[in-house]
Amino acid sequence: MTGSPERAKKSVTIPTDHDESCESLLPDGSFSAYASTALRRQVERDNLAQLVDEMSALHDPISDAEIEERVRELA
Repeated sequence: MTGSPERAKKSVTIPTDHDESCESLLPDGSFSAYASTALRRQVERDNLAQLVDEMSALHDPISDAEIEERVRELA
């Protein structure tokens, strides 16, 4: 069965300036979609940070020289 994923209704309290910024970006009132996307991105970042921490615990740290070399390879 396809369709919209299940949803959970949550209530959040945010600083007024954040609310005003969101309202100016989202004139059609799509705050829920915006917040959902932002939360999904944050969870992805948190999961990545956890993975990096776990891998760092298992392996030697990457030197600045190694990072610079990889950056040059990707350029």
